[in-house]
Amino acid sequence: MNDKISKISGLMRSQLRISGRDLHVQYRRAGRLLPRTVRRDIRYLLDTAALGDNPKLARMINQDKISRAHHNTVAYLQGLDPKAQMWTRVLNVAASIALALIVVFVVILFVLVQRGFV
Repeated sequence: MNDKISKISGLMRSQLRISGRDLHVQYRRAGRLLPRTVRRDIRYLLDTAALGDNPKLARMINQDKISRAHHNTVAYLQGLDPKAQMWTRVLNVAASIALALIVVFVVILFVLVQRGFV
């Protein structure tokens, strides 16, 4: 179980660039960067890891559900492209700046037309 959690932690560190001492901290920091289903799977893995420490409670763990949750999370994280995410962020910032400049230009032009300068 710990190797699955450490693998997911390493993937979050490399693919999403989210640092933290363990998966629980990374999970909290990731927030809405992860889809709801992946967040639910990570939450289940973290909860069952706590149960796995107690021998009597460890029998309650559903191994099939753990393997599905691990597989879904790893598949999602491996499918991410950090370079594409960086370029998407850069383009979003550039688009926001361009939109703000266009709005300012239109407002200035409107004021100049209303005052009769243009």
